[in-house]
Amino acid sequence: MAKDYIKEEVRKFLNNENAKIVKIKYDMNRLNSAYEWSRLRNPLRMLWTAFIVEVCRKLPPCEFKNNLYRMIGVKIGKDVTISPDVILDWLFPELITIDDGVLVGGDMIIATHEFIIDRIMLGRVRIGKQAMLASWVCVNPGVDIGERSIIGLFSYCRDDVPAYSFVAGIPAKVIKMLDKKTYLAERKQHGEVSEVIMYNSKEKNN
Repeated sequence: MAKDYIKEEVRKFLNNENAKIVKIKYDMNRLNSAYEWSRLRNPLRMLWTAFIVEVCRKLPPCEFKNNLYRMIGVKIGKDVTISPDVILDWLFPELITIDDGVLVGGDMIIATHEFIIDRIMLGRVRIGKQAMLASWVCVNPGVDIGERSIIGLFSYCRDDVPAYSFVAGIPAKVIKMLDKKTYLAERKQHGEVSEVIMYNSKEKNN
């Protein structure tokens, strides 16, 4: 029996860690490629990863939660915070890398696969050190998010995000570049450790 070329292309992509994105033409065996998602991954494995993702969606940020994600292949560094109701890709979670100190807001999606009518795409996603992603962000397959970047609320990331940048919008675009010398610069001396903003008398009375 002839090998399924889709499974072969997926296997080759997964085995080549230097490959960022693969686009596979669908043979139109059915009317859309998503109908045959099981040609990409064993259904039992997908059910297991989906179960873990759903459990993690309801857990608060904690190392136990991060370890559950690691169990299904997600590469997670230290001091990573993943808020509730985040959806990591069910089919290929092992294509996600989250570096140290990343802060992931709630209700966002990190996808490593995409189905359209006549094409299938897989892509590795990497989120750099101390990047901060706001709630309701969607990250497309194959996107690199640079270290210490900030992604604004309700943004759709279809392209790479530069390090030390603030991006926002649909699609996300660079709003400004952050100053490497001041943004998240290490404190050399212990001084002021907090900032308190007070009501003025008019605001408080209103």
